[in-house]
Amino acid sequence: MKFLLTTKSRIGHNAFKPDNPQAVFQAAHAWNKARLEDGSIDCVYGFVDGRGGASIVNADSHEDLLRMIRSSPMYHYMDYEIRALCDLELLWQLQISAASAQSNK
Repeated sequence: MKFLLTTKSRIGHNAFKPDNPQAVFQAAHAWNKARLEDGSIDCVYGFVDGRGGASIVNADSHEDLLRMIRSSPMYHYMDYEIRALCDLELLWQLQISAASAQSNK
């Protein structure tokens, strides 16, 4: 299953600040690189304001996705929005079939 994961930093807003931000950021960088290398994450992009980002994440279940997110060194410092993704070709086929069924009524 693929998910669009967007994050927004809470540091300086609603979250406590890390004692050692540099260490947390280095750990998060290493964590992202490891997930990219093992295929758990397809891609990661940061927002230009430096306060979050977006990624395409692979997980076998919602529970596996939760485990992955909670293992991130940034887990306690971010707000998350998660959207399940589907194959666009399948989506178009379903849309076309539904529209065809509606027009045949």
